[in-house]
Amino acid sequence: MAKPDQIKDEKLRTLVQRAHSELRANKPTEAVKSLCEAFTVLLALKPDLKTRKVAVRPGVEMPFLMRWPQLGANLPFASVMAGKPEFQFVREKFALSEAFTYYEFTLETAIGEGA
Repeated sequence: MAKPDQIKDEKLRTLVQRAHSELRANKPTEAVKSLCEAFTVLLALKPDLKTRKVAVRPGVEMPFLMRWPQLGANLPFASVMAGKPEFQFVREKFALSEAFTYYEFTLETAIGEGA
C-alpha cells in the first residue's frame, strides 16, 4: 500500500501528507486543493508527464494527463501545453470520495515516478 512517506521530494511529500491529514479531519475540499498544489509540484519535478502518452488499448494512446480525475478540480490540457498548469475549480465543495480519488491518483503517480 502506497504511503506519503515513500515520496522522496520534501515539498511534494509535505503537500500530500497535508492532504492526508485534511482527509482524516473530514475536510475534503481543503484536501483537493492541497492535492492540486501537490500535482503542480509533481509536474514541475517530472515535466515529461506533460507530454507522456499512455496506452488505452493496443494501438490507441492518450495523453497521461487526460487521466487526471475531472471531478470538479479540472486540469485543462491547454493550460499544461501552454506551460502553466492551472486547475479550474468548477465546484466549491468536494465529497470525501472525490478527494480520495484525487489523493490516490496523486500519491500513486508521485511514487510511480520516483518523485
